[in-house]
Amino acid sequence: MARLTVSSAASTDILTTAEVKTHLRVTHSAEDTYIGTLIKVATSYAEKYCAGNFINTTYTMTMEDWSDVFVSNSTLGTTSNILKSYTYPFGGYFSPYTGLAQIILPKAPVNSVSSITYFDSDNSSQTWSSSNYNVINPENQKGLIESVDGADYPSIYSRGDAITITFVSGYGSAASDVPEPIKQAVLLIIGNLYEKREDMVRKMPTTSEYLLEPYRIYEY
Repeated sequence: MARLTVSSAASTDILTTAEVKTHLRVTHSAEDTYIGTLIKVATSYAEKYCAGNFINTTYTMTMEDWSDVFVSNSTLGTTSNILKSYTYPFGGYFSPYTGLAQIILPKAPVNSVSSITYFDSDNSSQTWSSSNYNVINPENQKGLIESVDGADYPSIYSRGDAITITFVSGYGSAASDVPEPIKQAVLLIIGNLYEKREDMVRKMPTTSEYLLEPYRIYEY
């Protein structure tokens, strides 16, 4: 199965303590540490809702096989292409439009793919050249790696971490790269947590949901 780990977390918050205090109309500094915690908690909550990252975060995804990806499909037919020659109960995909093999990346938006490495049939580490694939990042969908026409996936050694894909998810490395509606949604979540310091029935303010909806990535 595919396994995902964070290899480099976001280097900054999407909001400063000063910005949040202005929103909360807080003029003292007694709760600065608490407000800083709320920024992280509310941002994490909004990211989970959107199924992605706001500030650039580097992920390492390891796979046992080229078909071991984050997408579900039925029988794909039988051809010479490795990703189109099996029935995958929970992995493997190729585009019915281009006929090219695709690997779905589980976090969005995809900022870049740093590298794809694999252990060849001799169990030696190799880098799969970026000339063999294109990175596609459709709006409001998960990004994907699509093989170029004529590129075949290389043979790999049988091991749990046979393939490693390193990619970056996020709108950018600075808070200024994050869309303003997302920041406003997080401010509303913070305000709700700050004023109501107890459990609530509703998961987040309704306006936050409306603001985040255009940036939400749905599972498929």
